[in-house]
Amino acid sequence: MGHIMPQTRSVQAKVRLTIPAGKASPAPPIGPVLGQRGINIQQFCKAFNAATTALTEGVPVTTRLVVYDDRTFDISIGTVPTSHLVRKAMRKAGRGFITKSDVADIARAKLPSLNTNSLDGAIRTIAGTVRSMHIAIADAGH
Repeated sequence: MGHIMPQTRSVQAKVRLTIPAGKASPAPPIGPVLGQRGINIQQFCKAFNAATTALTEGVPVTTRLVVYDDRTFDISIGTVPTSHLVRKAMRKAGRGFITKSDVADIARAKLPSLNTNSLDGAIRTIAGTVRSMHIAIADAGH
């Protein structure tokens, strides 16, 4: 029996960037970071912008890029950073703190990308991030 050996590509680099949805361009930081790895920057920008069309334009998203030795790449679009969601909740309410309800809403949005399957665990994780940002969490009555 003959085997067809799959073509193997070795990973040259793994890159993590936070890029505004739909706004990837060859300008810094994308251009220099990908250019030094031999990536076709226009090809990346087109692929990223197409992959983020469902998101609100300009919202930052965490993007993981695996670069292979043959200069090809795989893109993995993550979720919006927690810090952005926290700041957005504060701006929307026009106050300098967020409520427990805001924390729960953010936890529900981030649950697929967190290291927990329980909403309680996600809420604790988000609350920890909020505290590390030196932002108070108040009861909804405030």
